[in-house]
Amino acid sequence: MVNIHVAAQTDLPFLREHDSHVAAEELASVVQRGRILIAEDNGNPIGWLRWGLFWDEIPFMNMLTVLSSNRGQGIGRALVTDWEKRMSRAGHSQVLTSTLADESAQNFYRAMGYTDAGVLLLPGESSEIFLRRDLDTTTDLTDPHITHE
Repeated sequence: MVNIHVAAQTDLPFLREHDSHVAAEELASVVQRGRILIAEDNGNPIGWLRWGLFWDEIPFMNMLTVLSSNRGQGIGRALVTDWEKRMSRAGHSQVLTSTLADESAQNFYRAMGYTDAGVLLLPGESSEIFLRRDLDTTTDLTDPHITHE
């Protein structure tokens, strides 16, 4: 069974080893603010979701990663669903994320109900597609195979 919990200081070694997109000091700060969810299987971390706030008010998923050996098992979907529920309970009515146009992640997000919200064009890089999702505050998005702390 997969367990999802808010990252703690004890999760920093795993995150530092696997999340090279953020400096160690910033990673510790994000953990302290409670903005990383960890997915564990039998006590072993297997994935994470990191977020911030776009315009200081809209939850924005910055990173969703499941270790390659655990992909295709619904862990990413469980992390996103858990995060969306937490954001809804915190009073947010929508969430955002983005992905490069040449990455397949856009298909995953669209399958989860995210819709295109715009594109960022930076010189020499693939287009960054922004996606948004309205949060459904009336539906229980739980999965009986996932525990949430």
